[in-house]
Amino acid sequence: LKQSRLGSPFVGLMAAPSKERLASEGLQIEARAAELDRQGQSAQAACQHARAATKLLEAVALWPTFDADRSALDEHAADISARAVYLESLGGMPASLPLEDHVGDLTLEIDLTVAADPQAKDAEVSELLAKSGVTGASAELSAEGFRLVSALRRQEDMEHFIRRLLDADWRQVRQDAAAELELVACAQGLASGGSSETFQSLKERLRSATWAELKIGPGQDRLEVAVAMEKEAKELEAAGKISEAAEGFRRALAVMNLVYNFDPRSKNPKIKEMFRKRMDEFQSAADRLEPPLGGKAGYGTEGAAPKAPEAVGQEDLEERLKRLR
Repeated sequence: LKQSRLGSPFVGLMAAPSKERLASEGLQIEARAAELDRQGQSAQAACQHARAATKLLEAVALWPTFDADRSALDEHAADISARAVYLESLGGMPASLPLEDHVGDLTLEIDLTVAADPQAKDAEVSELLAKSGVTGASAELSAEGFRLVSALRRQEDMEHFIRRLLDADWRQVRQDAAAELELVACAQGLASGGSSETFQSLKERLRSATWAELKIGPGQDRLEVAVAMEKEAKELEAAGKISEAAEGFRRALAVMNLVYNFDPRSKNPKIKEMFRKRMDEFQSAADRLEPPLGGKAGYGTEGAAPKAPEAVGQEDLEERLKRLR
């Protein structure tokens, strides 16, 4: 027997799916694609439309040549493929053309309600996703994207997805062998199929992972990083994660301190004053969530000037910033 990549030697003995079951599954996938499409989630909808078209074309290949249902399914698959290409061309932006402009209603003579397979086979899902082009390097960074990459059951794809998720959160895997091994272990666990991890829990797990660090490279705009960290801190606060939110505001403050002291834009007095006010806002938010001991802020009272540029080196600030995680 040929060993499958999932390690199940009996997969090769499974009976080939019938045309009715393939058509039924394709239409179920298309129903999910239509739902995402109407919600404005164009990237995820495009992926699902492509999956549905692939499944329907597999069914068409098994259908009698001159059967009316064969022609109807073939035309429906072509319409769905056109919709997928249109959505992909939008680059993630919401569609301006409604779904009905590309995909119409389907009428079949055959009854497919009895043909649906109640339990999709993991190997089959993985194969179909691979055919549709879904990878850890291309899947959307969302709950749906995580679900699709998890279904691939491939460690390398999960590693790519994790690295991209870290990068979107201004983080990276630490530059040492131990950290890389931790990443591999994390990806293996998530790709094994036995994990109950959700996209949101994975994001929270990565934010506290000891093998990841803040990504503050020489070419990155630290102002963008600070704003992104402030946004993350506000999301954590809204979710009731007070301690993590306070730490997030402190990280944003540390990065804004770099901007205030070293960014060329700070040569403009008005811009420099704006940076100082933003630092006050970050400090006030952190102190509001977790008041400092003695009632004094770690950065300074409202309106106090930050340290002078000559008082601290940029390399020292960045190294301290990485340790803040």
